[in-house]
Amino acid sequence: MKLKSIILAFAGLAMFTSCQTDEPSNILAEYQKPTSFVLNKPQFSNGVYDLLNAGTVNFTFSQPNYGYSAVCDYTVEVSKDETFEVKSAISTVYHKCNIDVDANEFAMAVCSAYGWVSQKEIDAYLSESETGTAPVYVRIVSKISNELIKESEIVSNSVSINTIPYFALPPVEMPTKMYMIGGFCGWDWANAAPMVPIHSNIDKFWCIRYVKEGEGFKFNTNTAWDGGEFGFAGTTCQTTVPGLEFKDDGGNIAVSKAGWYIFGITTKIVGRDYQYTLDVFPANVYVFGPTNGNIWEAKDEWMFTVPADGTGDFVSPTLVESGELRLCINPKDATGGQWAGDWWHTEFIFFEGKIAYRGAGNDQERVQAQKGQKVYLNFVTGKASAK
Repeated sequence: MKLKSIILAFAGLAMFTSCQTDEPSNILAEYQKPTSFVLNKPQFSNGVYDLLNAGTVNFTFSQPNYGYSAVCDYTVEVSKDETFEVKSAISTVYHKCNIDVDANEFAMAVCSAYGWVSQKEIDAYLSESETGTAPVYVRIVSKISNELIKESEIVSNSVSINTIPYFALPPVEMPTKMYMIGGFCGWDWANAAPMVPIHSNIDKFWCIRYVKEGEGFKFNTNTAWDGGEFGFAGTTCQTTVPGLEFKDDGGNIAVSKAGWYIFGITTKIVGRDYQYTLDVFPANVYVFGPTNGNIWEAKDEWMFTVPADGTGDFVSPTLVESGELRLCINPKDATGGQWAGDWWHTEFIFFEGKIAYRGAGNDQERVQAQKGQKVYLNFVTGKASAK
């Protein structure tokens, strides 16, 4: 009897496993598109969920009738009203019909759905509420995990619960990286231009690139099409280049004249959103210090010549003294002020034939150059030399 029981147990386990496995043959034969999806009213829906002390929030529902017991992805969506015109999704994806949602994750989604950016806003809302609570509407989105099945997504009915929320969203921080992508690099993130952070200005980045007339470009804090990219509609564009105009290139930014430019991005945090400003400056690069006769300001006579096309080198004037080589950009804004602050905020040099930017870091090692040499910089390949 004992052996027989073990065999039956394994047989039952095999049957359970098979009904949870999306074999292609079973899918094609058994799949049907469901017409309803029921989310049950939570057990304590007439009470109040104090999210700070709740631990978890439980929801139960019945799997939509897909024609077989499918492996599904269940996503929880919350909204401040039953229209779900403004909604937020819990980041965790579930795979069973009885789920315990982490209360902190739930609180984060509630904050996003209501648009709260501080605990002060939540306290003001609760103080004005007759019940001292905030209603939260919840629904579940179901879809079959197996990608062979298309259009399996279905949304449940919504249920409401009364909550005492708290501000659970992490602080919004300034980006630490920025990239420029566009036609100049074939729209390939692997070849996108990494922008340089600016010393003493955590909100600013810059790079030098050649763009063609009408050729679009965008920016992002990551090298991916992840929804964080911003272009013409999401950016305030301004320039000190005479006659240069900006154009909307299908959501990308384009300029009216081909050329080399300094592209500067400034980021501002408003609430929990980022606001971006693009400044386009002439591609002026300078020699400072000992090798130019100890001139420590941006002088036209110590400005690099700019290549005529997108492949050439920037070339410095002939150095008049031997000594430490100091290089920088020093763009001026529309008022004549220094966009990045002191010149050394945008200083750079080169080591072993490669441009090295100071960025937000400390002083770089000193590089010696000789009287009579010229400096050659290629901002696309990153190669540099003095000869």
